[in-house]
Amino acid sequence: MQGQRIDVASEKPYPVFLGVTLENLGEYLATRIGMGEHLLVVTHPNIAELYLDSLKKGLPSFRVDTLIVPQGEEEKSLERISELTSAAIAYGADRKTVVLALGGGVIGDLAGFFASMFMRGMRYVQIPTTLLAMVDSSIGGKVAVNHPAGKNLLGDFYPPLAVWTDFSTLETLPWEEMLNGLAETVKHAVIADEELLSFVERHAQDIKARKPELYKELASRSSAVKVKLVSEDETEQGKRMFLNFGHSFGHALEAEMAYQGITHGQGVSIGMVAATHLAQERGLMSNAEVQRLINLLKSFGLPVSIKGKNPQTLIDLMGADKKNYQGQKVLVLPKGIGQAIVVRDAKDEEIMRAWKKVIK
Repeated sequence: MQGQRIDVASEKPYPVFLGVTLENLGEYLATRIGMGEHLLVVTHPNIAELYLDSLKKGLPSFRVDTLIVPQGEEEKSLERISELTSAAIAYGADRKTVVLALGGGVIGDLAGFFASMFMRGMRYVQIPTTLLAMVDSSIGGKVAVNHPAGKNLLGDFYPPLAVWTDFSTLETLPWEEMLNGLAETVKHAVIADEELLSFVERHAQDIKARKPELYKELASRSSAVKVKLVSEDETEQGKRMFLNFGHSFGHALEAEMAYQGITHGQGVSIGMVAATHLAQERGLMSNAEVQRLINLLKSFGLPVSIKGKNPQTLIDLMGADKKNYQGQKVLVLPKGIGQAIVVRDAKDEEIMRAWKKVIK
């Protein structure tokens, strides 16, 4: 087995494998769980068409069943969890069954939450097929479904058995999906790794040209930021909260639009700009640093503003954010490039001014 391995330190440590192949997962599972166990693949129709055969090719020694979930953020629901439970029971799943989450962030969140709930918990493996999932959502053990009141309100910290990343799946990824991962990579750079931001800036044209070797380095460096923060703070009591930069604003936009007409990456992009304007108002960022972020996002075609939104509605939606404490909105703001702080005293008036900077 070739590729890079990064270990996540947690109450239940697990490895992140980068640059491995789908076909070789079976070899790894044989060493971890033994041959002959029941595997339950949860995936989307298009991912199944592209990659299920490759995955199953390496699993001849296991009993494998597949659960197909429609695409869309709205599938992260308790209703879908109930349907997965019924299907799993019909396939004879039990607590020794291992779930394989084959897909992007939605599949990882949904399948991971399902694994955490079914019969009080069974093992699962994250197999990210999108850049977003590779650099962010597959790492850290956060699993969740949505609620009408807000995104990811029902969830758990439930580490996987492993994260298994085959970079070749990026070759079929639409550019819009690639942008979701690039937004998260920029986020990682702004909060924790200025050199990563410089790397993205220097190679912006090659990134847009989708050169495979470049994406391997990009994903590896971005993943390393996530692994470091998660290892230092597994349950989001301190530094891990930095990973929410842009998300308090972005999640409000996604919820206001009922997850239609805006991608997660677009929401995070606009959210980062709004948070950065608030940081500048507080003297944490220079105008040059704000423009550096805006210029980079725009160079990839990521939005830095949105039209026709009511800022008060968005502020009200931010009130349901799971990071909030005792009724006070908790925000992550960049402190220059490469650092961040958690702010617990943000007033609605300054949040309103930040929203108005990005609403046209």
